[in-house]
This record gives sequence, structure tokens and C-alpha cells, in this order.
Amino acid sequence: MLPKLSLVLGGARSGKSTFAEGLVLNSGGNPVYLATAQPHDAEMSARIAAHRTQREKGGWKTIEEPTELTPLVRDLSGQ
Repeated sequence: MLPKLSLVLGGARSGKSTFAEGLVLNSGGNPVYLATAQPHDAEMSARIAAHRTQREKGGWKTIEEPTELTPLVRDLSGQ
């Protein structure tokens, strides 16, 4: 059984998004994506747009917040 809340960390382009998405989709729960990336250049803007499109197709609820994570994680975990 998977935990109710998981935090997946890793470096840029390390595969953490794919890994985390697999965990969520295999859990049978409601997929929520907390996106923290900021578009500081054209390449990153394109990568963020591609991720948004992919999540929309998968039915994810997406929350985009680069810095104020603690209240969001508390709300999402029910604590």
C-alpha cells in the first residue's frame, strides 16, 4: 500500500516527474500535482507548457506554487 502523501525530490531532468506520476496513477487516488518550476527562460517555459499539457490529458489537478509549499502540503495532506 502506498502512503497517502509522498515527496519526490531530485535534480533537474532526473526523472522525478515520471516516477512521481507513476506512483500517483498506480495508487488509484485523485492525482494532484504541485508544480514548483518557474519559467526563467524560453527552454523552461516550453518544458512547463509540455508538462501542463501532459497533466491536463491525465486529469490531474495542478497547483502551481514556486515557494509557499508548507501550507499547500498541509492542506493536501489533511493536517
